[in-house]
Amino acid sequence: MASRKTKALASTSQACYDRSRFTSQEAWDRYSSVVIGRKILPERNVMLYYTEFDEFTEELERRNRHKELTNFMDGNIDVAIMKEFYANLYDPEDKSPKQVRVRGHLVKFDADALNTFLKTLVIIEEGENLLAYSRFSQLRPDPQELAARLCIPGKGFELNVDGNADGLPLKILRKNLTTLAQRWSVLSFSYLVPTSHTSDITLDRARLIYNIIQNMDMNLGHIISSQISLIVQHDSCRLGFPTLITALCKARGVTSDSLTFESLSPAINVAYVKKNCWNLDDPTVTFRGPRKAKGKRSEAPSSSHIPPIPAPSTSTAPSVPAPPTGTSSITSKTLFSMLQSLHKG
Repeated sequence: MASRKTKALASTSQACYDRSRFTSQEAWDRYSSVVIGRKILPERNVMLYYTEFDEFTEELERRNRHKELTNFMDGNIDVAIMKEFYANLYDPEDKSPKQVRVRGHLVKFDADALNTFLKTLVIIEEGENLLAYSRFSQLRPDPQELAARLCIPGKGFELNVDGNADGLPLKILRKNLTTLAQRWSVLSFSYLVPTSHTSDITLDRARLIYNIIQNMDMNLGHIISSQISLIVQHDSCRLGFPTLITALCKARGVTSDSLTFESLSPAINVAYVKKNCWNLDDPTVTFRGPRKAKGKRSEAPSSSHIPPIPAPSTSTAPSVPAPPTGTSSITSKTLFSMLQSLHKG
């Protein structure tokens, strides 16, 4: 039989958390022991004009990604609200939650809710049951095809030299990506599949960037929603989508009492591209004026690379019909497993 002292301590523990901020004792315990000390991964705005990197900006606008996803004009990150969001969201019995209560307000972040909030379009081609990205994910394309589209001439995947995966494609060093692929990789690091590891891209992230460059339609709301659900299950990775979560919570009526806010990461503009994304060995891009190289110029291809095949001479994106009313994308287990792999990389 428990003593009176033990019962009193248990009662004190149950009453020690702020019920206006946390939905349960478990949420408070997770916040204080796991969430509060974790770093965040702020997003980046895109600040490019129509005449700057047309292929990049046109794809942003083609599916309305420029309206909200890469254009958080406020740009304030309420770290307290964002971390309460992740603490309250955790549920060991639910590995894929799609809503959470923050300071008394229900915040939904399922695919449809996010696409509506971000004004991003979801379009399934006529006669198809899956989005182009979902179909592409199931095909598991040849790594040489990916390398030919994403890498500068003569470069490709680094090969795995460990155990059973020996000889299989492992990653592409970021310095070997084209200028266009580097821009999309930067965006993917903060907006789609957040990670602080930015020196290379995994095979699954390469598929994602290839998909974007090839103008394949994807369900951005589903990708982001799945990533949030994955992040909450981890105890050490950085917390992604802080600006989006702050904006979502405020839109649902969550009141902030924070005195300090964090800002977005530096915007993707011409100066940023020149400094961080411009590959001097990319023959398709030139800039006016000098640019200081961050490292050595690319060397001759080594035997540890998969030699890229020549890119097709002509490539056109499939025609896309007008979006049907109330369309909701169909996703697959293959896509979700890819997202899990992307999150780890």
